[in-house]
Amino acid sequence: MATAPSSTGSSAGSSTGSSAEIPVIADVEEAVEALEFVAALVTRLGEEATRRQSGAVEQRKPAAALTGSVVTDVDLETERVIDDALRERFPADGIIGEEGADRPPADPEHGRTWVVDPIDGTLNYARRLGPWSVVASAWRGPRERPQAESVAVWTGGYLYTAVAGQGAFVRVASADAEPRRLRLEGPAEAGGVVRAGAGVLGAIKDAGWLPKVVESSAAEVVSIADGRVMGTLRHGGDRRDLHGPALLVAEAGGAVVPLDGEPLSGVSRSLVLAHPGAADSLVALAQATLPVEGPAD
Repeated sequence: MATAPSSTGSSAGSSTGSSAEIPVIADVEEAVEALEFVAALVTRLGEEATRRQSGAVEQRKPAAALTGSVVTDVDLETERVIDDALRERFPADGIIGEEGADRPPADPEHGRTWVVDPIDGTLNYARRLGPWSVVASAWRGPRERPQAESVAVWTGGYLYTAVAGQGAFVRVASADAEPRRLRLEGPAEAGGVVRAGAGVLGAIKDAGWLPKVVESSAAEVVSIADGRVMGTLRHGGDRRDLHGPALLVAEAGGAVVPLDGEPLSGVSRSLVLAHPGAADSLVALAQATLPVEGPAD
């Protein structure tokens, strides 16, 4: 997996909001090696899930699950395989999985925790309705305000990866494919796609953008990182499928703006992720339209 020279850089900023600072990694080489292992794992499991999609069986959501109501046998097995692989390869690391995996790191203050969404967009996956992803991100620090170290997202046959300070990359998910560095530059696409919860789609349209509702959060985020979508306005969200993949946008040069004014972390409540040329407009729109309270979109 390709990486850029070591850097502590920061994501592109917005004059209407403070863009996220990219955390400094103490051991970049180890973080890159760990992500290479996990990226290969999510690629293999994404391809396996694709082969099994037509026969996936919906089940009742386990009581320990974090969110949602739909789960399949493939979700459960994918998370178990990831949990087992991480336990064997990185025994001191922790894991938090959407379907109930929960093991703290050996060092709660500084150790690494892998946050896993085995199938992000389960309803799309189970009923063949649209995009879905396999997602794993690495976090360090206390649970009260963890910081992203790296992320791997497999979706639709493509693998997206980023290590903090090392750039974001995409490649067709095959062993001999060359990675392409993601760079968000130049003006935003006029009238381009902006994603959000259903409640603010009208305001997005009125502002001159093409509104699309959120489906698979991680698939949405990677489409911002590679320039197909101009941004997303999100109230709530989770580090499994939003805050972790947001590292891809930051490393590609995009804006990642927490609307509470606090530094980005795994517990940031509302976010704007955007092409740098659309950031000011979308932050202002989010500040005017996103609810202060209420359920996450």
